[in-house]
Amino acid sequence: MLVQKNLYLSRSAADGHGGQEFLYKVNQYGISAKSRPQEELSQIHWEVEVIKYQETAAVKFEICHDTELAKKTLIFHNDSSLNEFLENAFIYFKELGVLESMDKKQA
Repeated sequence: MLVQKNLYLSRSAADGHGGQEFLYKVNQYGISAKSRPQEELSQIHWEVEVIKYQETAAVKFEICHDTELAKKTLIFHNDSSLNEFLENAFIYFKELGVLESMDKKQA
């Protein structure tokens, strides 16, 4: 079971390939974790992307590979390692939000 903290939305994967998607959000950044159907039911396979939300009323975001957190799609084969990553990502996003707001004040 994935952590519920900072869970923004859970839904069927919107890309049409099936599976479940969990969207997390801290400030303007977040995590998209998708679990697609596998041939082996016992095999867990999470595809994880760092995302940046756009400021719209609808849930709209872009994949963000320019953070220090992840430069590419990450794969996790169990919930506990993904949960550990999520907890660290939430801390990172909070710190990133503070830095970005300081940048805006100085500009």
